Amino acid sequence: MDFLYFPEDKSEYIPGIISVVIIFILSILIVRLLMKASRKQVKKLNEQGYPVIYDRGEMRKDSSEQTQAERQATPNTREEPKDTNGPPTKKP
Repeated sequence: MDFLYFPEDKSEYIPGIISVVIIFILSILIVRLLMKASRKQVKKLNEQGYPVIYDRGEMRKDSSEQTQAERQATPNTREEPKDTNGPPTKKP
């Protein structure tokens, strides 16, 4: 097994561990920044009048703003999504 290298001096692991920790922290920061930017875009869309529904968030708009009459008027069945792009094309 010549392709595996385990150094006798364990101090050679330190630079690798430091780089892994730095990359891990940077990845967490990037994910948080992306989530923050996404929330800003959702707020902007909501202000423009587009409906916004979060499954696990603070902006659950459809169920909280419905009145009792609207809930009785709408059936519990889900609507099929409408295809806006047209029929699928054949692969060559």
